[in-house]
Order: sequence, then structure tokens, then C-alpha cells
Amino acid sequence: MHIVLVNTRHFHGGGDSTYTFNLAELLRSKGHRVSFFAMQDRRNLPDPNSDLFVSYIDFRELNRHKTPISGVWVLGRVIYSMEARQKFSRLLDRAAPDIIHLQNIHAHITPSVVFEARRRGLPVVWTLHDYKLICPNTHFLKDAAGEICEACKQGSYYQAALSRCKKGSLLASTMAAVEAYAHFVMKVRDQVDAFLAPSAFLRSKLIASGFPPPKVQHLPLFLPSESFEIDEDNDRFFLFMGKLDEIKGIRVLLDACRHSPHLKVILAGRIEEPLARDLPTILPANAQYVGMKNRSELRQLLRRSLAVVVPSLWYENQPFSILEAFACAKPVIASDLGGMTELVKHNERGVLVPRADAKALSHAMEWLIAHQQEAQLMGRAAYAYTREYHSEESHYMQIMELYTRLTKRRVKSVATSPGIPR
Repeated sequence: MHIVLVNTRHFHGGGDSTYTFNLAELLRSKGHRVSFFAMQDRRNLPDPNSDLFVSYIDFRELNRHKTPISGVWVLGRVIYSMEARQKFSRLLDRAAPDIIHLQNIHAHITPSVVFEARRRGLPVVWTLHDYKLICPNTHFLKDAAGEICEACKQGSYYQAALSRCKKGSLLASTMAAVEAYAHFVMKVRDQVDAFLAPSAFLRSKLIASGFPPPKVQHLPLFLPSESFEIDEDNDRFFLFMGKLDEIKGIRVLLDACRHSPHLKVILAGRIEEPLARDLPTILPANAQYVGMKNRSELRQLLRRSLAVVVPSLWYENQPFSILEAFACAKPVIASDLGGMTELVKHNERGVLVPRADAKALSHAMEWLIAHQQEAQLMGRAAYAYTREYHSEESHYMQIMELYTRLTKRRVKSVATSPGIPR
């Protein structure tokens, strides 16, 4: 079978690209062919079809120099990219795939590619990594560090403009609402054969927002076999790994460090403004920021840690940081919300704490330091759980069942369509 994987980023830079590359390697190891479609970027990995990738666009830079004219152009670009559809069409001519599997395509690639796939009768699967299809601001937050908001989930996208939830900007929030309405009117969701939700929580939100239940399948993410390695030694520190962002609860974590100055916390990952500017002044003495780390370096930090901390403020879907911790038999302290609660079973595979509660977070870290035998047992339970439910074998079996069913349906549909030679 030949699968085209579509994702904006063709470099290692988040859960969507991690899953895309992992899936490609898994499929190729089983004898399938895989092609990629993405956005051009200097950070991209080499690819034989990179000449057909959609042109690079930096929305942050455009926002810094926005004008009414540029705003209209950006709005049109994020709704439907004719360039992306034309280049995607050429890729399909070149690759002749059996099925299309989408990841994160909003704004840069846009759902325009869905319509090209549909025109050709190709089945389309879409793995969702966030809530963009039902929340214009993607994360169900009113702002970066604000309250959880679900006002738009029944299709009331104008609420985004009223609350200015996108970057605190009326213009950006209005544009996000218009984009959501446009894709709803264009019936983008109707063009997709199956939506894959890594967490049952995400699936429930989609169904509550009107997605047909049979069209939304819960399929957990997976880790490559080499990710699994039990290492119970530790240097008694807690690790945060991932993008340092307001919605990841970084300020809550730093406040927790101040509550417990004897604890040690290491933060590893990419950081952007304005947090990058503020970090030197808000970083307590017992917290150390070590910057971006490559996979090997991050693995070493993970193996030496006592536990991983995921204090996110938003409904995380299924964070790889939790799965990677589990695969090293490390328990996780996480916020008690979203898809995190499915992974971090309280007092069994880690500890759940109330959202944005720095004191509860510090108490949880103190408890694990004081009860390292229990922490070790949690880590072993986490390892066993991940081995069973997030393995390559389990994921491959489920994804191939879906691919096979959809491609057979397509062959049958084409064979019985009027005017198509049998």
C-alpha cells in the first residue's frame, strides 16, 4: 500500500511531526511505501518530493507588520490555499497513492488538499492533535494563561471574536472565527472518511460538537520499540520536557519550585518570546533551564530523572512527553484534565494535581521524593501500560484495519460508479 502523509512540519518539532515520522518508519518497516507533503522550511529533513512542498509562510512575522491588506491576504491563505492544492495534485500524479493521511494542516497547507483527494476518489484519514476543528483558538482557552472556555464548541465561533481569545487580538480572533465558519460552510469535515482521536477525551469533544460517532475513532499514539527501556536509577530531580509555553503551565511549575526550594527541576525545550525574555528574572534557584536538547541528550535527562512533570493549563490530547516518560518507567505528575487523565492514572502511574495549583504541584513532587519506592512501582506500572496500549504492534494492527477497509470501499465505489469501465 502507498500512503501519503500530510503535515505542515517536515522536521522534528512537536507531537504532530513526531507521530508522522514514527508512523512513516513503522509503515515502511512493514513493506509499505510512504510519501510526504509538507511546507517548505530550512529545517526540513531531505525529501524527494520537497520541490512540491507548499511555500513557506511565517505568520508571526506577518503579524508584526500587519496592515488591512495583508490581513485580508492572510485570511484567504489560511482558509484555502490554491498553491497547496495544485502542488498536492502534482504530488498525487507522481506518487499514485492508495490513501491520504492528514496530520496538522491548518493555516499553512489548509484543507484545500482534502478536496483534491476527494476529487480523485482517494480515501482521507485525519489524525487530530488538537481541537482546531471545534475551537478557533485550538486549545479551549480564552488566552495563553487564562480560563478554559468551550463557548465555540457548538459552532458558535463568533464567541472567539467576542472574547478576543486569539493572542488577545480582536483582528486575530475574528480571523480565526471566520476561518472556522468558512471550513464549516465548505463542509470540510464531510470530505474526510475517518478522524482519529489519540485520546478518548478528544473523541468525546468532537462528538459533543456534532461529529458523527462512527466517523471518529479512538486510536492512541505509539512509541517505536527502541523507546522502551527500564531505568530505575535517578538523580532525584524532576524533568519538564517540551516547548516552554504559558499554556504548558511553566509559570505554575516555577511557582511550585518556590514553594519547595529543596526540590530540583530541570526544564528542557524550545522557548519563545515573551517567556524567553522573562525567564531569567522568574527562574528560581532550584530550577535550571538547559535549552533545546537533541534526542540522545533528552533521553539521558529522562533516564536520570525521578519523574516527569506536565503541568499544562489546557486539555492536552495525548502528550508524547508522558508516553516517553512511561517507556523509561518514570512516573508523571500531570494536571488533572483532558487526555492526561487517561494516561496518568492517579496513584498508579503517577499523580494528578488540580490545574494551575502550584502548591498541590509542589506537594506532589515532595511526596514522590519522600516515597521513592512507591514512585518506582508507579514507573513499572506505567511501563507495562505503555507496552500494552502504545506499542508499534497494537497501532499497526489498528491503522491497517482502517486503511484496508477504506481502500476496499474506494475500489468498490469506483468499480460500481456510472461511466467507469469495469
